[in-house]
This record gives sequence, structure tokens and C-alpha cells, in this order.
Amino acid sequence: MEGASAGNKGGVPAIGGARMRVTLGLATAMILGVLWPAALVHPAAAQQAGASVELKRVVGRVEILRTGRTQWVPAAVGARLVEGDDIRAFSGASADLAFPDTSTIVLAENSRLLVSKLEFDQQQQSRLVLLHLAVGKLRAAIAQTAITLARARQSNFAISTPTAVAAARGTIVWVFTDGQKSLMAVEPEPGLRFQPRIECITLARTDRKRQLVLAGSATTDCSPPVLTPSQFQTFTNRATAGANLGAPVVAPAAANVLAIINAAGPGTGPGAGFSTTDEQTGVAGPSSLGVNAGVFAPQPPACATDPCN
Repeated sequence: MEGASAGNKGGVPAIGGARMRVTLGLATAMILGVLWPAALVHPAAAQQAGASVELKRVVGRVEILRTGRTQWVPAAVGARLVEGDDIRAFSGASADLAFPDTSTIVLAENSRLLVSKLEFDQQQQSRLVLLHLAVGKLRAAIAQTAITLARARQSNFAISTPTAVAAARGTIVWVFTDGQKSLMAVEPEPGLRFQPRIECITLARTDRKRQLVLAGSATTDCSPPVLTPSQFQTFTNRATAGANLGAPVVAPAAANVLAIINAAGPGTGPGAGFSTTDEQTGVAGPSSLGVNAGVFAPQPPACATDPCN
């Protein structure tokens, strides 16, 4: 008993000291368990809760550059991109991105994409997504908005390149750029009640072009559409192999992109609306995509007037 007392100065039983050490250890582990995941969270994520894109699949060498940072980091499934982030895929690589509205993007090899603007309002079921493809190729499957919501507040989704911008809603669009020219194509979707389409608008300050592009057609820098080139709609992208995917990128400001989309096109009239109905309702298109152009296709378009699918 005396020996036990001598080894327990201060009168605290040995078993009590062990319990205290275990308790402190558990508390420390719990604190670290909270702080460690927090350290992995994107610094802007807390400020933009819900406004993020999830990385669903990664093949090969894919890297992310966080907004405000200078160091690229390896991308991993589950990572989230927020406004201002960059992602790049090297030769033989690709990445699948999922948006809160179920839209998806596949970034092909030798490509770099910047998230310029990312806003989602779950309560209003609206969105504003502006992406900038600095170089390379992507496939965007853009989710439709419910018809009732489309009439009241249509959602916006646009992809810019160094030379043009594609405005779309509820469409599958392929976009390619080598930094000097851009190719945009609309993928046919059999069984839809409306004709898939995008509006291509050049970013040139002078002689700006606007071009409606229907399913099965492609345009180079908003020139008159032609049938989509064979093999374009694949994720093979050797055309930009060797491109400097880390070079500084100056994406067009979101406000400028929206202003370009809003403006009426010289010689072609106002921009195209993107109604999901198969008849002209007279309902105006979204404010950022111009007015309804009345381009609907309850029947397949005639080859003499519209590009064949």
C-alpha cells in the first residue's frame, strides 16, 4: 500500500491517471479528426456552399489548379471544383465532371478547362454556368429545365473559347479549340420532341458573328454550319498534343460573355431561345440567350432547309 502511495504523488489513483490519459488521447484524436478533413476542404468551398462541380472519374494524368493558388495538384475522384478553379488533362487522360443540375462534362486529353462562373439556386431551380475551354476538347451534356420553370426563368449554360462562345440549354455539345480557332458541334439525340441546338457567337470586337447550330451540324468560329466531321465526336484529341497546358489563361469576363450573348446579332437578328416544347408558344427565351427564334422540329427538318442529322 505504501509503495502504491509513493508512486501516486498527489493522491490520484494509478487507474484514474490511465483513464485520464485515454480520455485526453481520444479527445485529441477527435480534434484531429475534425481538423484534418477541414484542411482538405477548398478554401472557397465554405463561402460557396453548394456551388461546386464534382469530379466523378479520372483517367491518366489529370490536375487541378485552385483559384488563387500557383501549384497544380493531382486530381482525385470526389474532388470538387468551384468558381475560378482550373482542370487539365494530359495525353491519354480524361475527366468526368458532374454539376448539381445533373449536367455533365467529359474533358478529353490534351485539354484545359476553367470554371469562370458557377451559380446554382436550388430553391429557384436556376443556374448560371460559364466555362472557358482554353485549349482542347470537351463534351457537355447540358440538363434541361422543366418546361414550367423554363417559361419563368430559363437556366443559362455557356462555354467560351479564345475565339467564340456556345450558348445552350438541354443540349449535348462538343467544343474544340486550339487557341486560334474553335469547332462546335451539336450531337443528335433521337426521340426528343425538340431540335437540339446551340447558338455560336464570336468574341471578335468587330464583325461579330452569330450562328444557330442544329443537331448533326458543326461550325468553325460561327461560320455557316456543315455536317459534323467524322470522328470529331470522340475523346481522342491529338490536335492539341504538346500544348502548354500550364500557360497563363485570360478567360473573358463573365459579364462580357453575358453581354455578348444578350446582344442582338448583326445581320442575323436576335439570339435563339431554347424552349423545350415542340410548338411555338410565343414565350420569350431567357434574357441572357435572346428571344425565341421559333426554331422547332416536331418533324425531322428537310435537308434542303436545315442540316440533315
